[in-house]
Amino acid sequence: MMRTIFERYVVKDWKLKLLSLGLAVMLWYTVFQIGEPKKDITVPLAVSNLARHMVITKMDPERVFVTVSGRVSMLKDIKDRDVTAIINLNGTKEGETVFEISKANIAVPKGIDIVDVKPGTVTVVVDRVIEKKLKVVPVLANKWTGRYDIILSSPEYVVAEGPRKVLEGVTTVETLPANGDLRRGEETVNVGFNMENLPHVRVRPDSARTVLKRHAGREVNWD
Repeated sequence: MMRTIFERYVVKDWKLKLLSLGLAVMLWYTVFQIGEPKKDITVPLAVSNLARHMVITKMDPERVFVTVSGRVSMLKDIKDRDVTAIINLNGTKEGETVFEISKANIAVPKGIDIVDVKPGTVTVVVDRVIEKKLKVVPVLANKWTGRYDIILSSPEYVVAEGPRKVLEGVTTVETLPANGDLRRGEETVNVGFNMENLPHVRVRPDSARTVLKRHAGREVNWD
Protein backbone atom coordinates (compact mmCIF):
# COMPACT_ATOMS: atom_id res chain seq x y z
CA MET A 1 0.00 0.00 0.00
CA MET A 2 2.82 2.41 0.86
CA ARG A 3 4.45 1.59 -2.45
CA THR A 4 1.23 2.37 -4.29
CA ILE A 5 0.89 5.74 -2.58
CA PHE A 6 4.55 6.54 -3.30
CA GLU A 7 4.19 5.63 -6.96
CA ARG A 8 0.94 7.64 -7.30
CA TYR A 9 2.11 10.86 -5.66
CA VAL A 10 5.86 10.79 -6.27
CA VAL A 11 6.87 8.57 -9.15
CA LYS A 12 3.93 9.22 -11.46
CA ASP A 13 4.56 12.25 -13.72
CA TRP A 14 7.75 12.87 -11.79
CA LYS A 15 9.21 15.14 -14.50
CA LEU A 16 6.21 17.47 -14.42
CA LYS A 17 6.24 17.52 -10.62
CA LEU A 18 9.98 18.25 -10.56
CA LEU A 19 9.46 21.13 -13.01
CA SER A 20 6.66 22.53 -10.82
CA LEU A 21 8.88 22.29 -7.76
CA GLY A 22 11.66 24.10 -9.59
CA LEU A 23 9.33 26.89 -10.68
CA ALA A 24 8.00 27.25 -7.15
CA VAL A 25 11.54 27.55 -5.79
CA MET A 26 12.43 30.15 -8.41
CA LEU A 27 9.29 32.15 -7.62
CA TRP A 28 10.01 32.07 -3.87
CA TYR A 29 13.62 33.12 -4.48
CA THR A 30 12.53 36.02 -6.70
CA VAL A 31 10.03 37.32 -4.16
CA PHE A 32 12.54 36.89 -1.33
CA GLN A 33 15.27 38.76 -3.19
CA ILE A 34 13.17 41.55 -4.71
CA GLY A 35 10.65 41.95 -1.92
CA GLU A 36 7.35 43.80 -2.23
CA PRO A 37 7.21 46.56 -4.87
CA LYS A 38 7.87 50.09 -3.59
CA LYS A 39 7.17 53.61 -4.79
CA ASP A 40 8.51 57.02 -3.74
CA ILE A 41 6.01 59.89 -3.44
CA THR A 42 6.59 63.58 -2.74
CA VAL A 43 3.96 64.89 -0.33
CA PRO A 44 3.30 68.54 0.68
CA LEU A 45 3.16 69.09 4.43
CA ALA A 46 -0.17 70.26 5.85
CA VAL A 47 -0.90 71.52 9.36
CA SER A 48 -3.80 71.19 11.77
CA ASN A 49 -4.92 72.94 14.94
CA LEU A 50 -3.02 76.18 14.34
CA ALA A 51 -4.43 78.86 16.65
CA ARG A 52 -6.47 81.53 14.84
CA HIS A 53 -4.24 84.32 16.13
CA MET A 54 -1.10 82.63 14.79
CA VAL A 55 0.42 82.42 11.30
CA ILE A 56 3.16 80.24 9.82
CA THR A 57 5.96 82.38 8.41
CA LYS A 58 8.33 79.55 7.52
CA MET A 59 8.24 75.79 7.09
CA ASP A 60 11.38 73.88 6.19
CA PRO A 61 11.03 71.60 4.36
CA GLU A 62 7.59 72.13 2.85
CA ARG A 63 7.46 68.59 1.44
CA VAL A 64 8.47 65.13 2.60
CA PHE A 65 9.44 62.03 0.66
CA VAL A 66 7.33 58.99 1.50
CA THR A 67 8.21 55.46 0.42
CA VAL A 68 5.21 53.13 0.22
CA SER A 69 4.75 49.48 -0.68
CA GLY A 70 1.87 47.29 -1.78
CA ARG A 71 0.50 45.30 -4.68
CA VAL A 72 1.74 46.36 -8.09
CA SER A 73 -1.80 47.10 -9.26
CA MET A 74 -2.35 49.51 -6.36
CA LEU A 75 1.02 51.22 -6.61
CA LYS A 76 0.48 51.80 -10.31
CA ASP A 77 -2.70 53.80 -9.67
CA ILE A 78 -1.65 55.69 -6.53
CA LYS A 79 -1.15 59.46 -6.97
CA ASP A 80 0.65 62.04 -4.84
CA ARG A 81 -2.70 63.48 -3.77
CA ASP A 82 -3.71 60.09 -2.31
CA VAL A 83 -1.05 60.44 0.40
CA THR A 84 -1.18 63.17 3.06
CA ALA A 85 1.29 64.37 5.67
CA ILE A 86 -0.08 66.41 8.57
CA ILE A 87 1.61 68.12 11.53
CA ASN A 88 -0.42 68.89 14.63
CA LEU A 89 0.39 72.46 15.77
CA ASN A 90 -1.88 72.41 18.80
CA GLY A 91 -0.33 74.53 21.56
CA THR A 92 2.50 75.85 19.38
CA LYS A 93 3.88 79.17 20.61
CA GLU A 94 5.60 82.05 18.83
CA GLY A 95 9.02 81.28 17.45
CA GLU A 96 10.74 78.27 15.96
CA THR A 97 9.71 74.69 16.75
CA VAL A 98 11.14 71.45 15.40
CA PHE A 99 8.62 68.65 14.86
CA GLU A 100 9.40 64.99 14.28
CA ILE A 101 7.92 63.41 11.17
CA SER A 102 7.10 59.72 11.36
CA LYS A 103 4.73 57.18 9.84
CA ALA A 104 2.10 58.38 12.32
CA ASN A 105 1.94 61.71 10.43
CA ILE A 106 1.23 60.02 7.11
CA ALA A 107 -2.13 58.81 5.80
CA VAL A 108 -2.26 56.35 2.88
CA PRO A 109 -5.06 54.42 1.13
CA LYS A 110 -6.13 51.06 2.49
CA GLY A 111 -3.86 48.27 1.33
CA ILE A 112 -0.79 50.50 1.10
CA ASP A 113 2.01 50.30 3.67
CA ILE A 114 4.38 53.10 4.68
CA VAL A 115 8.01 52.01 4.44
CA ASP A 116 9.90 55.22 5.18
CA VAL A 117 9.52 59.00 5.60
CA LYS A 118 12.30 61.51 4.93
CA PRO A 119 13.40 63.84 6.38
CA GLY A 120 12.60 62.92 9.96
CA THR A 121 12.03 66.49 11.18
CA VAL A 122 10.49 69.75 10.00
CA THR A 123 11.15 73.25 11.33
CA VAL A 124 8.13 75.54 11.68
CA VAL A 125 8.28 79.25 12.54
CA VAL A 126 5.08 80.73 13.93
CA ASP A 127 4.28 84.37 14.66
CA ARG A 128 1.40 86.18 16.28
CA VAL A 129 -1.10 87.88 13.98
CA ILE A 130 -1.66 91.60 14.61
CA GLU A 131 -3.62 94.37 12.92
CA LYS A 132 -2.07 97.71 12.08
CA LYS A 133 -3.17 100.86 10.28
CA LEU A 134 -0.86 101.77 7.37
CA LYS A 135 -0.77 105.02 5.39
CA VAL A 136 -1.23 104.55 1.64
CA VAL A 137 1.55 105.94 -0.57
CA PRO A 138 0.32 106.21 -4.18
CA VAL A 139 2.86 105.44 -6.91
CA LEU A 140 2.80 106.54 -10.57
CA ALA A 141 4.28 104.41 -13.35
CA ASN A 142 7.57 105.79 -14.64
CA LYS A 143 6.23 106.26 -18.18
CA TRP A 144 3.71 108.83 -16.90
CA THR A 145 6.08 110.78 -14.66
CA GLY A 146 6.17 114.38 -15.88
CA ARG A 147 2.97 113.88 -17.84
CA TYR A 148 0.49 113.22 -15.05
CA ASP A 149 0.27 114.06 -11.36
CA ILE A 150 -1.53 112.12 -8.65
CA ILE A 151 -4.11 114.51 -7.24
CA LEU A 152 -6.08 112.05 -5.09
CA SER A 153 -5.71 108.60 -3.61
CA SER A 154 -8.41 106.78 -1.68
CA PRO A 155 -8.40 105.32 0.90
CA GLU A 156 -5.80 107.28 2.80
CA TYR A 157 -5.19 104.37 5.20
CA VAL A 158 -5.65 100.60 5.08
CA VAL A 159 -5.77 97.98 7.81
CA ALA A 160 -3.00 95.39 7.51
CA GLU A 161 -3.23 91.98 9.15
CA GLY A 162 -0.21 89.73 9.41
CA PRO A 163 2.82 88.56 11.42
CA ARG A 164 3.87 90.84 14.26
CA LYS A 165 7.56 90.76 13.27
CA VAL A 166 6.73 91.82 9.72
CA LEU A 167 4.42 94.69 10.64
CA GLU A 168 5.95 96.10 13.81
CA GLY A 169 8.34 98.45 11.96
CA VAL A 170 6.05 99.29 9.04
CA THR A 171 3.99 102.50 8.84
CA THR A 172 3.19 102.80 5.11
CA VAL A 173 2.27 100.66 2.13
CA GLU A 174 2.80 101.64 -1.50
CA THR A 175 0.32 101.06 -4.27
CA LEU A 176 1.32 99.31 -7.43
CA PRO A 177 2.30 101.86 -10.09
CA ALA A 178 -0.75 103.57 -11.59
CA ASN A 179 -0.71 102.79 -15.28
CA GLY A 180 -2.97 102.26 -18.25
CA ASP A 181 -4.08 103.78 -21.54
CA LEU A 182 -4.17 107.35 -20.26
CA ARG A 183 -5.49 109.86 -22.77
CA ARG A 184 -7.82 112.26 -21.01
CA GLY A 185 -6.98 115.29 -18.93
CA GLU A 186 -8.13 113.46 -15.81
CA GLU A 187 -8.04 109.72 -15.30
CA THR A 188 -9.07 107.37 -12.48
CA VAL A 189 -7.11 104.15 -12.02
CA ASN A 190 -7.76 101.34 -9.54
CA VAL A 191 -4.57 99.72 -8.32
CA GLY A 192 -3.56 97.06 -5.83
CA PHE A 193 -0.82 97.26 -3.24
CA ASN A 194 2.84 96.30 -3.42
CA MET A 195 3.11 93.42 -0.94
CA GLU A 196 6.59 92.25 -1.99
CA ASN A 197 8.14 93.26 1.35
CA LEU A 198 5.11 92.28 3.41
CA PRO A 199 5.01 88.47 3.32
CA HIS A 200 1.96 86.77 4.81
CA VAL A 201 0.22 90.15 5.18
CA ARG A 202 -3.27 91.02 3.93
CA VAL A 203 -4.70 94.51 3.66
CA ARG A 204 -8.26 95.73 3.53
CA PRO A 205 -9.43 97.14 1.34
CA ASP A 206 -7.17 95.40 -1.15
CA SER A 207 -7.10 98.19 -3.75
CA ALA A 208 -6.95 101.97 -3.98
CA ARG A 209 -8.54 104.52 -6.31
CA THR A 210 -5.97 106.88 -7.79
CA VAL A 211 -6.97 110.05 -9.63
CA LEU A 212 -4.45 111.42 -12.12
CA LYS A 213 -4.40 114.82 -13.80
CA ARG A 214 -2.42 115.65 -16.90
CA HIS A 215 -0.01 118.54 -16.70
CA ALA A 216 -1.49 121.71 -18.15
CA GLY A 217 -0.26 122.40 -21.66
CA ARG A 218 1.54 119.04 -21.96
CA GLU A 219 0.73 116.87 -24.93
CA VAL A 220 0.86 113.17 -24.26
CA ASN A 221 3.07 111.10 -26.57
CA TRP A 222 1.11 107.89 -27.21
CA ASP A 223 4.11 105.94 -28.52
